[in-house]
Amino acid sequence: MWVYLALGAGCLQTVRNALAKSISGQVSPALNSWSRFAFNLPFSLLLVLVLDLRGGWPALPPAFLTGCFVTAVCQLLGNVALVSAFRRSNFAESIVLHKLEVVFTAIFGFAFFSEAPSEAGWVGIFICGLGVLAINLGRTGTVDGWRRAFHFDTGAWLALTCAVLLVLASFALKAANESFALANPQVGEGRFVAAAHTLFHTTWIEVALLTTWLLAREREQFSHVRVHWKRMLGIGATGFLGSLGWFWAYSLTLVAYVKTVGQVEAVLAVILALVVWREREVWRQLPGVALIGVGIAVLLLL
Repeated sequence: MWVYLALGAGCLQTVRNALAKSISGQVSPALNSWSRFAFNLPFSLLLVLVLDLRGGWPALPPAFLTGCFVTAVCQLLGNVALVSAFRRSNFAESIVLHKLEVVFTAIFGFAFFSEAPSEAGWVGIFICGLGVLAINLGRTGTVDGWRRAFHFDTGAWLALTCAVLLVLASFALKAANESFALANPQVGEGRFVAAAHTLFHTTWIEVALLTTWLLAREREQFSHVRVHWKRMLGIGATGFLGSLGWFWAYSLTLVAYVKTVGQVEAVLAVILALVVWREREVWRQLPGVALIGVGIAVLLLL
């Protein structure tokens, strides 16, 4: 099941990021990120209410709420970094570079969280990492030759910062899921209820933090909501479904495996960059896309 959840979440995240890019030049990164969480909140609240009315109100241990808070802060900052990257780099490059999180996830998970991928898993993750570097090699830039694969401008560094923050968020939310499941054994093995509650509590914290920031620093940005609310609603809806998929999948297997399958987002981002935004340099990045596909296949089939 986690494979289907990760594939679906990757596809939905591509749509969400495309919608976010479409308004990135018209609103601030903070408001763009706020739209993802604020328009997500009604959906996650409704889901939790339905689950709680059917199964009873759950226990919310301090470890669970702490995990939600850490997830919220890391995910919020990561989203702002990614939206800021959209304003400085092309869409495909920003998405692909932030997908280096799969490599960071494997390293962090092995070093700090006792998540050890199999030998085939390491091979698949490594091939995906090479694919991301190959895509970066296909960029236009002032650096020639192989060094271009490791040359990052401001937009690229923002995308990489997003990757690190999302890795931390992923492990924090997995810890929150596990804390919730331990405190509420009635949720069962599927962990769907735990994922739904983690999503809701993470989202309201994000909305509270970002709304406070906007009111204090960029109050005028809220005037853009009535202009772009339809696309913001799309960002929120796809963000809700995608996040629910990620949160659920993380509770079922290794985080690194989920993120490796989620690399489908990088492939879809390149296709969108070619078809929608006519980013012609993306043609040179297709070999890297192929490597990512191979890495996912290795992970799933071996």
